[in-house]
Amino acid sequence: MESLVSVSGKQIRLFLTILMILVPRLPSAGSTPADIVQRFHDSEVERMNHLVVDKNTGRVYVGAVNRLYQLSPDLNPVVKVVTGPQGDSTVCSMIDCPRETQKKPVDNVNKALVIDYTTTRLISCGILFQGMCTVRNLHNISDVVQEVREAVVANNPTASTVAFIAPGPPNPPVSQVMYVGVTFTGNSPYRSEVPAVSSRSLDKDKMLNIAEAAVTTGTRMYVNSLSRERYPINYIYGFSSGGFSYFLTTQMKNTDTAIYISKLVRVCHDDEHYYSYSEIPINCTSDVKIYNLVQAAYVGKAGSVLAGDLGITAQDDVLFAVFAEGNVTSSDVPKPVSALCVYSLKAIRRKFMTNIQKCFTGEGQRGLEFISPSHKCISTVSNDQ
Repeated sequence: MESLVSVSGKQIRLFLTILMILVPRLPSAGSTPADIVQRFHDSEVERMNHLVVDKNTGRVYVGAVNRLYQLSPDLNPVVKVVTGPQGDSTVCSMIDCPRETQKKPVDNVNKALVIDYTTTRLISCGILFQGMCTVRNLHNISDVVQEVREAVVANNPTASTVAFIAPGPPNPPVSQVMYVGVTFTGNSPYRSEVPAVSSRSLDKDKMLNIAEAAVTTGTRMYVNSLSRERYPINYIYGFSSGGFSYFLTTQMKNTDTAIYISKLVRVCHDDEHYYSYSEIPINCTSDVKIYNLVQAAYVGKAGSVLAGDLGITAQDDVLFAVFAEGNVTSSDVPKPVSALCVYSLKAIRRKFMTNIQKCFTGEGQRGLEFISPSHKCISTVSNDQ
């Protein structure tokens, strides 16, 4: 088996994958009581969206529709917080509403749930009030430490949001920021102010503001106004490795072709201007099929056996990603069959570097047309001996 990472439109086969499992969606078998170690359920809630586990205490935190839960390590309820529904409207800002606006009860769908270990806080974000967040005491989530009146996450139930904490400006690795990827919703006059990708401060005095901001640059990336309505980006997973932060996304191949692919987005931890923002396509292949739509992912250590097969050390990071085949090439709706591919982060970094080096030799394009006009790479390599 082999995986496929595409760079600058060229498909470069990398022999990274040592595991690929075709998984049809089968009816789930009934579990017997002996199979279930512990169970948590709330009959008032139809859907739970996010779950995080405190690596120090084993406590479990769950973000759901209109609810937040704090559970013991064995899933016993400790604290339940009601977060909605509340009166809201998409024409309202994060702070107030036009006088004539008629608010209606809106469910608060949890969009992000992140533990900040530096301050022992839980950051929870929902769709209400343009996607605002609250900072809570990790030991008792009913204790709201700070309410952030800032549009941070998606403001509707279906648009994607990915958030995670990793090193970032102004002084990585000492300083930590929250990286956020958000699908543009376009359902409010305020959504054009929300970056597609951003690094947000965790300092109390500027909580979840853009970490570093100048007049025309900063730790943020916007899809341009001509493309944002017709070029949706779906954020699937985010992680940090080797001095960079990454997002896995599904999006169209380019603004002119309605063919959906998966991409790996990368930005350098110490980049205060996002000049290092770059992307490469990534997918998972077998001998007969290309699984083009990433569905879920996880980054972990390789372990000794996997490391030996990949030619890396047991402490190196690897990316486990589940992909599906699109119903048709022009659709981001997956077929009911999936595949798991494993990628070495060392090899992924090498492909990003190869892409950059090719541009220095005049090969390919620089810039992404949905952000700013792309231009042909200009050779900076002298032919003189």
